[in-house]
Amino acid sequence: MLDPTDIEILKSLNRNCRIKLNHLAKEVHLTPPAVAARVERLEATGVIRNYTIEANLAEMGFQRQVFIQAGFKANQKKAYLALIKRYRNTIRHHYRTTGEMNTLIEAAFFTAADLDDFLQQLSAVATYRVIDVVAEAF
Repeated sequence: MLDPTDIEILKSLNRNCRIKLNHLAKEVHLTPPAVAARVERLEATGVIRNYTIEANLAEMGFQRQVFIQAGFKANQKKAYLALIKRYRNTIRHHYRTTGEMNTLIEAAFFTAADLDDFLQQLSAVATYRVIDVVAEAF
């Protein structure tokens, strides 16, 4: 079970996963060894799975950021998953969901033509709905 100090550690790491332990310790009002022990416990228990960066996709040239709700057609699950695997460098996240559309794809494409190519292939194996990202809210 997480306590309020663990939550504060996670919030700080979420804002900056490269924060030095002594700075993190000051933020949560603990000693560096105490913070190190808590972080190790959070890692060991799987609460912290990995440390990562958040890249600016537009600066990288990905001009079309989208969410796609998709539901594979009857007997097309294997073909659908093969398509997703082929686009693994474009698809950022792929989730199983509830409801009529049983998957959610978060993807980024360089151009509208790249997105269109993917959607044409997707339409052969799934029904889908595209949600365009206009801007990041915060």
